[in-house]
Amino acid sequence: MKDPSVKIAVIILSYNGQKYFPELFASLKAQTLPAQEIVIVDNNSQDDSVPYIQENFPEATLIISEKNLGFAGGNNLGIKKALENKPGYIFMLNQDTVCDPRCLEILAKKSQGEDNLFAAQPLINCWPPEDQLIQTSGNRLHFLGFGYSGDYKNKAESEVIKKIDQEPAYLSGAALFIKSSVLEKTGLLDEDLFLYHEDTDLCWRAKFLGYSLKVFPEALVYHKYTEAISRNRWFWSERNRPLFLLKFFKIPTLILILPCFFLMELGILFYSLLDGWFITKVKSIFSSGGQFFKTLKKRRQIQKSRQFKDRELINKLDSYFDFAGFEHPLIKYIVNPIFGFYWKIVHFFIFW
Repeated sequence: MKDPSVKIAVIILSYNGQKYFPELFASLKAQTLPAQEIVIVDNNSQDDSVPYIQENFPEATLIISEKNLGFAGGNNLGIKKALENKPGYIFMLNQDTVCDPRCLEILAKKSQGEDNLFAAQPLINCWPPEDQLIQTSGNRLHFLGFGYSGDYKNKAESEVIKKIDQEPAYLSGAALFIKSSVLEKTGLLDEDLFLYHEDTDLCWRAKFLGYSLKVFPEALVYHKYTEAISRNRWFWSERNRPLFLLKFFKIPTLILILPCFFLMELGILFYSLLDGWFITKVKSIFSSGGQFFKTLKKRRQIQKSRQFKDRELINKLDSYFDFAGFEHPLIKYIVNPIFGFYWKIVHFFIFW
């Protein structure tokens, strides 16, 4: 199927990803609704990614960055290039994914029926396909800023899929189908975040402007996801989490969650000491502090644009951690009960 009225640009950020490309490229070539353009940004890979792309996927627009720009900067480079050809939709796609043949067709059809849409996400399943396990059905967000996958490792059965929250807290940047015209209002990914929380940040900026986020589980992407958390991942996720909270919550809300925030910080510091990444955690705190005044400036602009009260936004936030792969007796028996009880009380008082 080809529909010339629907123009889709696929953006792939490449970083030492040559091993993923054979299956990814084959899945894009097999789409029932082909993309108008596929832009690949190589983020200073040290493997054979660039020559492999040039030889095996010459139809793609290849941008070679001389330095690693992070997830945000690399994707922005590709998005800016794609916008020159005025596509209707931008599909940000991880290099370690494989698309079902009807993925783009379904995303485009469903999105065209949503006038107020900013972005949509397919159902993202774990690889291999035969396991039929969900990687994320739309992402969940804890009130302290921790983001994680919805329905992670649940079986992708019809009864589970029927219960998917099709308007989740935010969408995964691994496969994000964006209405390009709205990007003019939201802006692109925040490059100061570099890595992690950048998809949360972009989705919430769109929310503040009154746009919706949707999950279309009929569309399907497979993600070669790994649970391993590197020190680099700990650094950026912990560095950016408080910056996200500072940007989006009103001051009274920030004051109310402050006791839990400090308790969690102490807990993470202690855990990082036991787990061998204490210095990484300390560095993330100082790096986050270095972004404080810059983030305050962004906060002022974001707060001016908001069309929702915190009262409405917090209804999508979790008070407990419920994520396979992030399980610990302390979380189950101490953190979740205490923070859950506190959030129920706080939630009741937030009327602004």
